[in-house]
Amino acid sequence: RCWEDIRASRASRGDAALPVLEPVVGQPEASPVEELPAPVLGVVVGEGMEAAPRGQEMERANEGTARGSIESLGRWNEKDDDPAMPIKMRGDVRVALVKLVDELVQNGASSGILAIRGWYISWSASPDDTSYQRHGVYESREPAGEAGATEADDEVARLKKALAAAEALKRAAEEAKRRAENATRFADFEGVTLPSGGECEWRVDGDYVYRFGGFMSVYRVTLPSGGLRGKWAGRPPPPAPEDLYTGPRSDGLLSTEEISGEYSAACICAGCPWICNSMTVVPLGPDMIETWRTCCLFCPPFIGPIVAGGVQTRNPGTNTFRDPHPSKIVTFSADGTARATQGCGNFKKRRTSQKRTFQKVDARDLAGNWRGCFCHPLVYSWPFSPVFCTTKTALNEDQYEESGRCCFLCLPIPISGTHTRVYVNGHPTNGFDSTNCCGAPDFHWHRDPGCAAQNPGSNAGSFIFAKKVG
Repeated sequence: RCWEDIRASRASRGDAALPVLEPVVGQPEASPVEELPAPVLGVVVGEGMEAAPRGQEMERANEGTARGSIESLGRWNEKDDDPAMPIKMRGDVRVALVKLVDELVQNGASSGILAIRGWYISWSASPDDTSYQRHGVYESREPAGEAGATEADDEVARLKKALAAAEALKRAAEEAKRRAENATRFADFEGVTLPSGGECEWRVDGDYVYRFGGFMSVYRVTLPSGGLRGKWAGRPPPPAPEDLYTGPRSDGLLSTEEISGEYSAACICAGCPWICNSMTVVPLGPDMIETWRTCCLFCPPFIGPIVAGGVQTRNPGTNTFRDPHPSKIVTFSADGTARATQGCGNFKKRRTSQKRTFQKVDARDLAGNWRGCFCHPLVYSWPFSPVFCTTKTALNEDQYEESGRCCFLCLPIPISGTHTRVYVNGHPTNGFDSTNCCGAPDFHWHRDPGCAAQNPGSNAGSFIFAKKVG
């Protein structure tokens, strides 16, 4: 994700497993974040290739300096009908930490408290807040009937208890693996990782296995001593060098460096004809690319420009890349063609195309006045197309605020919101995510600091585009 949390499953009886009679214990604490070595560029810059921007080189050189910390304060009892701390939000731990950091900066505090229980998150910008202790410390314990079988039990009951205990241990191991894979890490904070979706214990009551989460995990978040240096507090650690490499492969597949460049297609039919197609492919790593596509819908009376940006990942063992939408996939070939399998027609790499490297668009370069338009594809509706006049103000290199007006049928409609850069598997992209007035995802993908498309979803085509005018 960048955007893939897994919700906890409901408690259920397990399948048979080998009998194990050890008691059920709580899950292990999350492993500490390993500080990654400073990554290097994943391509060999050669003839016809663009060098990485100096800003990206400086960012990598500064990684690991003056970091803050996340310290575990243990598990504490919590009650549904009498919460020890007020619930501030539900959902993304990364967003919650950013909001806590914002409050700490505003209050001039150096540290605060973050409490996570399942999908419910609380925090306090006061370093001396101990309200989370109100219901006492949580102790991992065995409920009645969980201690195991005795000689007095009949053989069937004893076997059921043994199988249930084994199933609980199995699920605890799976939960620990899930937590490790989905742990939330931060570039500017070291220490323990934060759980994605909260923590729980698998317990046994007789022959019944159930999930117990009547506690909250509490952490102290301390700001970096040197500040965040104009960076977004929620950004993940940089990818490892091997995750940035885009050069030749040993498995016979096309590298993302090879398929990068400019493509065009006269006409592609995907339900309706799209003409004057253009696609730019930029590598993000060995198995991920960012694309920018433009075309014109031509199916009278529906005529209009379409623009889309997005990230696509490789299907393992193939030269096919897909975005989160299951039907939107593109297959690249060694002859320079790229077939979009959701329609007929092939893209062809232009003869003048050069290999490309990822150019990170800094939110500070987006600051200024923007003008945009929603070009409704129905020709008769063109005179009624909404026009946007907005101003973007950078908060840091990964966030900006946008405010202004949309003029529709001569009625001014206010626009406001904060957009945050989308990271996918630790890679920065040029997509900025937000939500619209209805709470739906609102992606802004930037081709460069002066051109953007407002996509309704990742890599989804849009009739909304904008240009920077000053």
